[in-house]
Amino acid sequence: MLIRDLKKRLIGCLENKLGNETRLEGIAIEEPKNKKFGDLSTNAAMVLAPVFKKSPMDIAQELKEEILSGWDEVENINIVKPGFINFDLNRQYLAGALKEIAEKKEKYGRNGSGKGIKVQIEYVSSNPTGDLHIGHGRWGVLGDSLANIYRANGYEVQREYYVNDHGSQAETFTRCARALYLEHFKKQADYPEDGYPREIVSIAVQKFIEKHQDSFLPSIVDEKDDSKIKDRQEKERNTGAIKDSGVFKQEIIKIMAAYIGETLSRMGVEFDRWFYESSLYKGDNFKKTVRDLKERDLVYDNDGALWFRASKYGDEKDRVIIRGDSNPTYFASDIMYLESKVERGFDRILYVLGADHHGYVDRLMAVGRALGLEEGRLEIIIGQLVNIVKDGQAIKMSRRKGKLYTLRDLVEEVGKDAVRYFFSSVSFDTPMDFDIGLAKQRSNQNPVYYIQYAHARIESIFKKIRETGPVNMDPADMSLEKFDYKGLELKSDSEKQIAKTLILYPDIVQGSCTNNAPHIITQYLFRLATEFHHFYNKHRILKDTEEGPVVEYGRVGLILLIRSVLRNALDLLNISAPEKM
Repeated sequence: MLIRDLKKRLIGCLENKLGNETRLEGIAIEEPKNKKFGDLSTNAAMVLAPVFKKSPMDIAQELKEEILSGWDEVENINIVKPGFINFDLNRQYLAGALKEIAEKKEKYGRNGSGKGIKVQIEYVSSNPTGDLHIGHGRWGVLGDSLANIYRANGYEVQREYYVNDHGSQAETFTRCARALYLEHFKKQADYPEDGYPREIVSIAVQKFIEKHQDSFLPSIVDEKDDSKIKDRQEKERNTGAIKDSGVFKQEIIKIMAAYIGETLSRMGVEFDRWFYESSLYKGDNFKKTVRDLKERDLVYDNDGALWFRASKYGDEKDRVIIRGDSNPTYFASDIMYLESKVERGFDRILYVLGADHHGYVDRLMAVGRALGLEEGRLEIIIGQLVNIVKDGQAIKMSRRKGKLYTLRDLVEEVGKDAVRYFFSSVSFDTPMDFDIGLAKQRSNQNPVYYIQYAHARIESIFKKIRETGPVNMDPADMSLEKFDYKGLELKSDSEKQIAKTLILYPDIVQGSCTNNAPHIITQYLFRLATEFHHFYNKHRILKDTEEGPVVEYGRVGLILLIRSVLRNALDLLNISAPEKM
């Protein structure tokens, strides 16, 4: 990682000179926004001004002469007010550094910074009471892409979906499902007035009937209404085949959860574990939790309810965990679920929550502090909402009212790759508009098409070279394994710029992990694709001569490397790299 290594080297030199006690964490090395200022820039002189009690410009000159001028990677060091040190990377260094891409291939960009650290990322976790809305898709892509990115940084990652199957919403959904199940078999049933839309519940009920037929009727029908059912129930009881009504709830929720999983799978979002809330209440686990909280003086009784001392640990108020009717609240489940994550040995615990869960941040952090979690072990990411725009108009979406435009609809209309790219292209703490028309365009206006076309274009170049059979190169050598990079030259400014972009990819992978920001990867992909298209339009790779077709050898090597890095970056976002378009 070039930037990380240069920064580490600079700080190491300064620590040797100043001592380890001097605070140097504010020093940064980064690309300047304006390319005319060079390849990289550092603010070190301005950070050190209060330490040396000198002007940043004087300090910058000292750093240039005493440290930076001795770096083999650097040339053309310039100082600009108020003290920035700008410098270029020399071509010889860049050409040599490119060999790492060919050597590491699909592992290029990966690092071991998180080796030995177990991370759990929980995301989506929508109640299993209906189809997924568009926001769930965005949060699913965030969690899934982060899991890939963390793994690329060496972390051991578990992806988890938390299934809310214990509370009142699950009970309401089950009552609705029972009613539709009975209606299907011509039995009297009153659909709950506060129930979910029939068209939503019917999705699960139809799948339930396909699997179980009428085998659950004896347990949920009033036996007095049908003597035949009563007789059959008795017979099934004697044979041990009776279906329990409690099992109906478990099965209908599992079917709905499976349907949700299928929807997410269509856009490449997967999980290592589906964790059911009901498992938290098995045996006397809840009693043990309450007893432990009481022993640690984290709860108290008031007005017949049991309260958690959340305000003591940073929440705005205390929270009820057992109501006056002796039933646990959702907050009780939150406590036990976090305890479960801690007991399972995760060193870092990430929640990806929707925009409607801002209120959960302080209460969950309060639980973490009360349980003694060290700072940074628990992290909560809030994903903002998505507006779907079609033909210039926003599409209205309402899960509770039963319509309208669902995540499945979106994936079916624009495809997995477009969904994943667009959801990843904007910082997740920012609301976004998803333009369906743009996502479906097969043109350079569509960013995901533009990036994938760069990869397909490279493939078409190689196909043409193989078909042409250049006189100065064996087409069989057009692979990372066989290509000879020893004499690679970066003749033009565009080639040098591409080389710099390629060797910065490992820093991009680490930065996207450090900041929990997949959009850093999408921005990088768009940049690399843009630089390639510009390079291709300006420079010939294959040309005709009197002796026959000839390839620019070094440029073939460069686009081999571009193809490899494009694939690696697209793979982190689980977006395909097509060979033709």
